[in-house]
Amino acid sequence: MRLAALLGVTLCFLPPEMATASAALRPFAMGFTPFPYDMTPEAVRSTSEFLRRNGDMVAHHFDNGVPWTEALAGKRFHAAITKDWEERRASARGKAVFLALTPLDSARRSLALYRSARENMPLPDRFRKAQFNDPAVKKAYLQYCRRAIEFFKPRWCAIGIEVNELLLNAPSRWPDFLELYKETYSALKKQFPQLPLCATLSLHSLTDPAKSGKNDQRRQVLAFLELNDLVALSYYPFMAGNLTNFEAPLAWVRKATCKPLAVAESGFPAETIRLESFNLTLPSTPARQKAFLKTLLKRALVNRYRFVVWFLHRDYDALWNKIKNSCPEAFVVWKDCGLIDELGRPRPALKVWRSYLKRKWKEVAP
Repeated sequence: MRLAALLGVTLCFLPPEMATASAALRPFAMGFTPFPYDMTPEAVRSTSEFLRRNGDMVAHHFDNGVPWTEALAGKRFHAAITKDWEERRASARGKAVFLALTPLDSARRSLALYRSARENMPLPDRFRKAQFNDPAVKKAYLQYCRRAIEFFKPRWCAIGIEVNELLLNAPSRWPDFLELYKETYSALKKQFPQLPLCATLSLHSLTDPAKSGKNDQRRQVLAFLELNDLVALSYYPFMAGNLTNFEAPLAWVRKATCKPLAVAESGFPAETIRLESFNLTLPSTPARQKAFLKTLLKRALVNRYRFVVWFLHRDYDALWNKIKNSCPEAFVVWKDCGLIDELGRPRPALKVWRSYLKRKWKEVAP
């Protein structure tokens, strides 16, 4: 209460923490991204089948570049993008869709790279030195968002991914990003007035003692929430070294805002992570993964989240063995976050997931 008052946040009156919903219902959708665990047709097919059976929504998460040139000129996107989009739409048939787009690069420092025949290609000349508030960036990004929304017809849409990380990595660019975000949000809201729009926020950074106060992150993010129809969280507590206290960050964000909450992406490893070049070890077990998921879904039930996305359904050891020599070592931290291990064996957390999935999804009224 005192922290919220100091930050100028208006608290909402919430149901008691011990309030219970009907045992037969849940207010939030549940789903995964269609991220495959290997580069094979069988892995793609198996992933699609798992998503069909184990959720009522699919998250399409595009953090791999923007077709800047084509979007600016109003031209057709490259065939590789069209093929990807069509396959994704087919895999999500009959499911609610959460669409996540972003103008930020994957390092959350600058403008997203270029997507055409491949993902994350170098920026074209026109965009190489462009800032977020460059007129060409504004026009191209808005057109990209419009075309993606019209294609996927999402129930919820993010137009920025983990944007608070920009405050940590390149704070001088935050005002320019805000200008781009505000104009994009306003234009899309006029065209799609019923579509909830937002940007996702990394909760583990917001509540990490080593980062939360840096560059006045919390104050600026809490002000930014007014430009969102819901608060969509990216929550990987282990990324902040939090291996046990899963509840506190979720309680903090509920007290900090009255906006509807959702989990845009999440995960927790079921095996110990070792980063050799960082001399870092993060111990974990299937039981610890299960404990985290239980906490997350219980909080989603009590606080009536809109949706919960677990990013990876299965460990991607097979994929990692093919790409590890060309990827940063840090990418290994998500490898063992699946609810199924690399051999296709269910983990204890999957039983927790399915116990909630058995409840009928009944959406909360806006």
